[in-house]
Parts: sequence; C-alpha cells; structure tokens
Amino acid sequence: MSQWSFEYSEQLLLAEMQAVGLDPESEYNENTNTDQLFYKILPDVLFAPTSVSEGGYSISYDKNGMLAYYKMIARKLGKPDQTATQTIKDITKKWL
Repeated sequence: MSQWSFEYSEQLLLAEMQAVGLDPESEYNENTNTDQLFYKILPDVLFAPTSVSEGGYSISYDKNGMLAYYKMIARKLGKPDQTATQTIKDITKKWL
C-alpha cells in the first residue's frame, strides 16, 4: 500500500490475507496470486477520505491509480466492480 502512500494496518492486512487463503508466513514471488487480496481490500481504501488535516499537518491521497488498478483486477477476476455507482430503476409500470 505504500506505493500509493496509504497506510493499512498490519493486523487488518494479515486478517485479509488469511481470508483469501494467503499464508503470511510464506515467501511470495511473481507466481503468487495476490489479486484476490487487492480485490478485497482496495474498496475499503478507495472509500476512505482523500485528504486529512489536523493541527497544521495535512496529507492527501491520489486515488486514481488505485481505482484503475482495482478495476483491472475486477475485470481480470470476472468479479463486479464494487466501486461503480449503483442506480435504482423504477419498474412500477411493469406491475400496472
């Protein structure tokens, strides 16, 4: 997560790794499939505030790169994009 300058607690990361079947004690290489992990955690990160300031200190995040990466993983895994805007359609005329 540091490549996007975003902090994600180690405890949450370990829990998410175990939830998708990744062993935190294993060695990882280019063949390790971490797509499920990022598919699971990136929506939480993307819905966090884009900037925070307190006491003269501020930090902001550019989420465009994360969003593009998430959308790519969702397409690759054939899963729905959980960040897409949901719409409600009025279908009451079908019952009339």
